[in-house]
Amino acid sequence: MKNYLVVSACVLFVSCSIFKNKNSAKLEVLPSEVALKYANTITADDLKTHLTIIASDEYEGRETAMPGQKKAAAYIENQFISNGLLPGLGEKGYQQSFPVDLKDPSKVYLAINDKDLTFLEDFYYLGNISDTSYNDREIVYVGYGVDIEGRSDYNGIDVKDKIVLVLEGLPETETDLSWGNWRNKVHAATKHGACAMITVQKDFTEKVEQIRVFIENPRMQLHSKGNQQYKKTIPNVYLSEEVYNLYKNEIEGGNVKLSADLNIKTTQLLHSENVLGFIEGSDLKEEIVVITAHYDHIGYDNGEICNGADDDGSGTVTLLELSQAFALAKKEGNGPRRSILFMTVSGEEKGLLGSDYYSQNPVYPLVNTVVDLNIDMIGRKDSLHNDDNYVYLIGADRISKDLHDISEKVNTSLINMKLDYTYNKENDPNHFYYRSDHYNFAKHNIPVIFYFSGVHEDYHKPTDDVEKILFPKLERTAKLIFFTAWEIANRTQRLRKNA
Repeated sequence: MKNYLVVSACVLFVSCSIFKNKNSAKLEVLPSEVALKYANTITADDLKTHLTIIASDEYEGRETAMPGQKKAAAYIENQFISNGLLPGLGEKGYQQSFPVDLKDPSKVYLAINDKDLTFLEDFYYLGNISDTSYNDREIVYVGYGVDIEGRSDYNGIDVKDKIVLVLEGLPETETDLSWGNWRNKVHAATKHGACAMITVQKDFTEKVEQIRVFIENPRMQLHSKGNQQYKKTIPNVYLSEEVYNLYKNEIEGGNVKLSADLNIKTTQLLHSENVLGFIEGSDLKEEIVVITAHYDHIGYDNGEICNGADDDGSGTVTLLELSQAFALAKKEGNGPRRSILFMTVSGEEKGLLGSDYYSQNPVYPLVNTVVDLNIDMIGRKDSLHNDDNYVYLIGADRISKDLHDISEKVNTSLINMKLDYTYNKENDPNHFYYRSDHYNFAKHNIPVIFYFSGVHEDYHKPTDDVEKILFPKLERTAKLIFFTAWEIANRTQRLRKNA
């Protein structure tokens, strides 16, 4: 671990030597002995104490809207109360309830030329808000579905009110790797008037095993009532390459019809909860720094409890420790200038539901939200690193270069971890930027950082347990996030957004 006493003795040297680019954001309040004092209340032992509780079998894998998740919500609320945080919803308390529809995707139906296909053997569909039915609709082959200036697979093809079929991935000649993203292909198909999309998946069997837990465990989506507004998104069905090859000539020749019932049936209306704790700022209290982590997990897998110690117990307990440190600072007269909202969200594993609901029903105006620092899976080491002194940062520079500069300089001055930007690339094939709760702030043009340590062999398995967490690493990462939040919450100038 870094020796903070040595660091603080070198404050003058650091502040005079690392800022050479006059256009880059500078640290205004760090390094600081006051900040060091409260950062040092974040310890590996305390992190372990919290995680041993919420990642225990007693919490049954914290499945969204299930008893274990609600038990975890109560634990988090009690910690906020104990730490002295105000209820994030004011008089309404700490828990923001949101409605979810329990869905059963196994009941969908798909037929090609009147031949029924088998769910999870021939195709699968994960659902969206615009579920619908089709009868004898024409399938139109559009290659890889790329649609860019100077090269469009839609040129000369009428797909209006038809079902487009695209190949997964990209042709070898395509240099714009972003078109490997299914979202871009769906957007293009929608723009050209298609009513649905079929994606031919090469590694279909392998992918089915990866998503099987989401099919066989409860599938949920936000209940579309109240103030929620959804954009129409056409359905995207995944088809095995084997089935595609059976009909390849007919599909490419325009001689195939598809019938489908993609109405994923709602079996029950349930409720889940985000848990919000609040620290009011001083002179800049209308501006809000948000710190998020999802506390839900996937519940059971084939009868075994998935405790989710890393995913995202590690982020949840880090948020609890951060809230305690800032609350102590506030109690002792060293509270932040900006207000801080500590929000543990539920439903992340079901499609970022809790953060989506908050972004559509914000307790504090999004226009006043300065940043979201999102913490998801920071307790382990992946196979791409030789040691654990690293963390992946995703999104820091996409909306505000100030945020990136501050994050870098906080780390250089106080922590000295390796900040790995591998997954921050626009053409990242994993698309992690879209896969955790920060995205529901980023899509509203709010600067974000997603802190992440990578995927490991226990991801979404019953073996993601507390004894595998690297608590010294967790403590270092937690302190990096604390210092970053401290600087943003106390500096005079709000983060500037990119032009």
